[in-house]
Amino acid sequence: MLPDLKTMLVVNPHAGRGRGRKLFPAVRERLEKEFPGMAVRVSEHAGHAFEIGREAAENGWQRILTLGGDGTPFEVVNGLYAEGRPRQAVELGMIPAGTGNSFLRDFSLFSWRDAVDGILAGKRRRVDLVEISYDKEGKSVRQYFLNILGVGLIADVLKLTNEKLKGFGRFSYGLAVLLRLARGMRNRMLLTVDGEKLEFAESALVVSNSKFTGGGMKIAPMADSGDGMVDLVIFQEVGRRDILNIFSRVFKGTHIAHPKVKTFRAAEVTIDSCPAEMLMADGELLGLTPLRLRVLPGELAILA
Repeated sequence: MLPDLKTMLVVNPHAGRGRGRKLFPAVRERLEKEFPGMAVRVSEHAGHAFEIGREAAENGWQRILTLGGDGTPFEVVNGLYAEGRPRQAVELGMIPAGTGNSFLRDFSLFSWRDAVDGILAGKRRRVDLVEISYDKEGKSVRQYFLNILGVGLIADVLKLTNEKLKGFGRFSYGLAVLLRLARGMRNRMLLTVDGEKLEFAESALVVSNSKFTGGGMKIAPMADSGDGMVDLVIFQEVGRRDILNIFSRVFKGTHIAHPKVKTFRAAEVTIDSCPAEMLMADGELLGLTPLRLRVLPGELAILA
């Protein structure tokens, strides 16, 4: 039997080009049978789910379910942790309705029905949360992510996807990669990985807490969201031909065997770059490097 906890469903009706709105009635019907007192909050604009998460922390909500893409739990979690760790422990359930829904793929959850079944079965997994601080308009900002952080190329791809290519659905990420490659890369990155200093030029970087990004790209096949570490995947001194070769392998995860792909594991990382690089976390564009991150092991209970 599921514990009797204060339960809230946060709905992003715009997720997946309106898929969140279409799924909402069926999802609500199934959940309310088990959680008759469940509250429902609808995210009406970008950043609204952050406000809902902050409200939930302030008022002691114990179980929060999200219906949307990867960005909806990202906002909710950052609202929950806006003032630090919530006073009340929170369980988080995710029901996929977005374009990518990358985080749930680590648990082999691809449909809203499977996700709801997992929630109602009371399955719980402890997963790591990653705390980051970075620069935004001259100010230091602290946030958290569950899935992936992209530095440079990956963030540029997301920006291009969001601004021009969303209409291509699951093909949008791949098309954005190809279009972004036409610009090439000119940068220098300075990393400190658990105290070890590293330098890379003409490179792109992904910091993963889980295996997938972009809906089906197995960007970090060795990642484990509950191991207390992040996995860094660095595309080192890559030209356009290299990136195309690597990208052709990324859906199977075999790209990490490419000689220009380097991987590291760490609990704490700092990243600086010249020029400053754009940052992306869990499908949301953030600010710019420099960046510091640390893993909070087993911080969240995920219903999956």
